[in-house]
Amino acid sequence: MEDRKKHCPHCGMALPEDASFCPHCESVLIEKHPAAVPKPKRRRRITAAILLAAVLAAALTAVGFASRGKVIDAQGAELFYDAEGEKFRLVLCFEAQGGAPFFSQPEIVENAREDQLHGRTATSLLFVDDGGKENRKEPFLALVDHCEVTAVPREGGELLQIDETFLPEQSNAAFEAMPSYHAGQAKEGEADIIWTIYMKNGDTLRLRHTVKITRIPVVTLTENDYPMATVEELNTLLETLAREADQNTIYVLSLPSVTYEGGLTMKNFCCDLVGSEGGTTFTDTVTITTRGIHPSNITNVRFVGDGVGIGLKASEGAFLHRCVFENWEVGAYGGNGSWVNASDCTFRGNDVGLWLDNRAGATCSGTYYGGSLYENNGTGVRIDAQPNAGKLDFRGCVFRGNGENVENAAGYDVDLTQITTAEN
Repeated sequence: MEDRKKHCPHCGMALPEDASFCPHCESVLIEKHPAAVPKPKRRRRITAAILLAAVLAAALTAVGFASRGKVIDAQGAELFYDAEGEKFRLVLCFEAQGGAPFFSQPEIVENAREDQLHGRTATSLLFVDDGGKENRKEPFLALVDHCEVTAVPREGGELLQIDETFLPEQSNAAFEAMPSYHAGQAKEGEADIIWTIYMKNGDTLRLRHTVKITRIPVVTLTENDYPMATVEELNTLLETLAREADQNTIYVLSLPSVTYEGGLTMKNFCCDLVGSEGGTTFTDTVTITTRGIHPSNITNVRFVGDGVGIGLKASEGAFLHRCVFENWEVGAYGGNGSWVNASDCTFRGNDVGLWLDNRAGATCSGTYYGGSLYENNGTGVRIDAQPNAGKLDFRGCVFRGNGENVENAAGYDVDLTQITTAEN
């Protein structure tokens, strides 16, 4: 079958049907189409998207910064703050205060015994008023989200740590923090206690004050150093120390295993008394009228009476540990100016075991009264008056056979939830 023919449109010569070129006139027989022009990439749209994203990111960042609010750093212990149409003055101090206006306390010097394994400094307190005479604690707390307290050493080492931060129940303070130092630390130096308060509106408030810890030397004296066999010799030693001893040193009298017939008076100078494991006993009143650089600690001493008088009478700080008070009208009495604290002690057969009756101030305090036995007393503990330093904690105490376990005429805040009684 013959191939189908077509004619060249240019010269008329016959050509094969599928010819694309005329060999006679050299004409191109296929239709030419212009080449497609590549479309440009959508750079403008991509660039616009990037710019939009950047704008959105910047806007979100701005919102984030705005939500965080402003940072107000007092660089000290006093700060003025306005919020929600309210005016506040914040102050830090280390002392309990009564009604407003409150005063700031930029620093405190704490004396740390070199023989203590650990200790607690004065409580760091945040107070709020209006800069005048009105306490603004509650309105301020309503605007607070939370707060943080840190202890930052001035020069090397961990000098302090914050044991606890809390909202006080019965205090004019808005917040309280409990700093402490522990074994292995230098126990000498400076540290800033920094309060950071985060407000609900995003603002951040920051205040600080300083704890300076000074190490106190401790000297222990025994009967090999001074005569201590009689109460007369012991009183003579106390009088000598009051005249001649370094007032910046704590003296610990390690007492022999004897019974002291007669009273002992600690005046113009105070020190620690540590009884012998074999038994150190006083049969007449031990009186503490003044203090030295540190409150007196009395450890492992027996006070045995004949049914009358007072075993220990204090108008200053007296911290009693593992002591026994038997057969007195009053075992241990704290009068004006005192803070008598007893832990792991025994009060037995007294008209009143422990009597707290301080209607004035105190130079020290200690709220833990745990681990003691109150047995067969007319009244185990009597609280007529006591400076407010927090809830008295009697956890682990045993009350047995007393006419009345605790007589609290002062209405002081006392925790008796973890005691054992004859009814338990």
